[in-house]
Order: sequence, then C-alpha cells, then structure tokens
Amino acid sequence: MTNDRQPATGNRPLATGLKERIRQLIGREGPIPFDRFMDMALYDPDGGYFSSGPLRSQAGGDFLTSPETSGEFGATLARFVDKEFRRLGRAAGFTLLEVGAGSGTLLSPLLGVLDWAPRTLALEVSPAAREALRQALPAVEVVPDRRELDGFRGVVIANEVVDNLPVAIAVRTEDGGWTERRVWSDGADLVLVEAPARSEVLSWLEAHAADVPAGGVVECQLAAGNWMRRMIDLLEAGAVVVIDYGDTSEGLLPRRRRGGTLRTYRAHHLSRHPLDEPGSMDITADVDFSALARVASDRGTQARLCRQDEFLSELGLDGRMAELRQRELAEARGGDPMERLRLRSRVKEIETLLHPRGFGDFRVLVATR
Repeated sequence: MTNDRQPATGNRPLATGLKERIRQLIGREGPIPFDRFMDMALYDPDGGYFSSGPLRSQAGGDFLTSPETSGEFGATLARFVDKEFRRLGRAAGFTLLEVGAGSGTLLSPLLGVLDWAPRTLALEVSPAAREALRQALPAVEVVPDRRELDGFRGVVIANEVVDNLPVAIAVRTEDGGWTERRVWSDGADLVLVEAPARSEVLSWLEAHAADVPAGGVVECQLAAGNWMRRMIDLLEAGAVVVIDYGDTSEGLLPRRRRGGTLRTYRAHHLSRHPLDEPGSMDITADVDFSALARVASDRGTQARLCRQDEFLSELGLDGRMAELRQRELAEARGGDPMERLRLRSRVKEIETLLHPRGFGDFRVLVATR
C-alpha cells in the first residue's frame, strides 16, 4: 500500500471543450500560472473535473477515500464531533459542516451513531454529488458555495479536500533562486514552460521550502492557506479537522528533491501528466501540513498534527476492531459462517483505515478555538 488515495475503476469522457478554452485564454494572455490551469481543470463549471460529470469518489469512479472504504470512518469521527459538542457546553445551534461531502459516505454513518442531531451542512461543488446527498440525506443542508455560509459554533471536517486545491509549481535554480512553471500552448498540445516566480510564490517558498536544493520541485499551496483561513473564520468556536495525504515541510523534502508530488488519477491509473485532457482526471499534490498548521496558529487556533491511525485509535477505532475480532472468533466456534465472513470483512476494512503504509499514514490537522 502507499500513503495515497486508492484508485478505482471507471472511464471518463475527454474534456476537449475545456482544453480549447484554456488554449484560447493562453492565446490572449500568454502562459498562465499552473494554479490557474489547475483551478480550471478541476473546478470550471463547464467541464471541470469536480464541477461537472459523475460522482468521482466511488467504487466505479477514479479513486476511493476512507469513507468509501468503511463506514467505521464516519462512525469514529462522530466521537470527535460529540466531544466538541460537550466541550462547547452542548451549544444551541451546534453545526457540523463537511467540505467536499461527495455522496454522503462520511456523513451518513457519522450522523447515524450520534444520539443527538446537529445542524448539518454539506459544502459540495459537484452537481451530481449534491443530488446524491439530497437523495441520501434529506435533512442535510446542501450548499454549493462557501459564500452562502454564515459563522457558527461547531465542527468543520474536510477529508481529502486540500490536496485538490490549486497549486503553483516552483523549481529551484542552480543559483539558489526560483522559477515558476506556467502552462503554454504549443500547437494542439499544452506544455510547461519556465518563467520568473510571482512575489507571492517567492514569499511562500521562503517560509516553507528554503531547504530545497537546486533542481527540486515544490507545489506552493497558496490556495490551501487561503482556504484554511476561510474555514477558521467561519468558526465562532469549535474545530476544523483536515485529513489528507501529505507531511510536514521537512517530511516532504525527499519528494521535492525527486521532482515534487503532483500527480493525476484517471480510472485506476496513476500518472504525472496533468496537462493531458484537462477536466477528465483528478489532479492532486501532497499537502504541506507545516504551512497549513502555521496558518491555523496565526489565525488564533490551537493546532495539533498527527497521523490518521493515531487519531482514529484515540477515538476508539482500534478498540472497535478488537471487539469485531472477538465476535468473529465467537462465530468461528460454531456460529453463523456468513456472519463470520461479514465480521471479517469489517475487520479488514478497519485494518485498511489504520494501515501504517496506507490510509493510516495520512495526516490529521485539528485546529481548535
């Protein structure tokens, strides 16, 4: 296993219309920064990967996340939500917001185990996912745009969201400076070209990538920092929980030396060619959790960073796995063979969530105020 999202099977139509519009934009403005290209490729309302087309994270999609792997993921996070509810004195109007809620595979088991009902919001850019949410969870308020949200006391959960926020790409030069990769149109093809780095990119690199040697490649996560500020600013009190693959700035250094972490997923295929057929594939990069934690601290929250296996075990998932194993053994001593297989399958799912070289190696940032 790898510390990455799990690919699934499926096919996606080509987004040729979006590619042509990107080429036209380049024709008018010249080479565009990679983060602008990535924003269009993923979130353009007419052809963007997440903003159009079918559900992306599902068995027949391009990848699987922890909630699709096991309902125990959402059920375990319910314990965190309940702890925050009690910490805030059972606040009236306590609100749970999931960002990038997909079809509800995290919210459904989470809400199912709570013995009280929070006001629940789902922020989701995909029309297909919004419709699936309304069908599966009619009591949940489905919101397409964060600008429709008002401040609240409660919990924000974002599982595998930040890795898809647009990134700029910078390359360390031999003289210790930086260039920035932009997207250019070479005939019918889109290609990367080097250009002077923007001032905001240089500021981010100085803070989070000063140790990268010549030839190193860094995904500069300006959008992630802005997103984190907005999520924290929504909270009057409570916690923002960010779960994703990535590492600290120091932990990412070996990967930055080897050419960076940007990659794509389409069907079950992993690739490093994000310019091919924009809109038809997932584009993702490892999250720099040091940068995200600094934003959280600067915004006045207490930030804690840990691994997913640690976080879920603290909330009792390892104990839940032990309980299911005991029930499986009991069934093996003369019980129902089908029930034993069902229990074994649930144990395997939890093992996947906690695997130290798979989902268990994801990072969890909790920012509390």
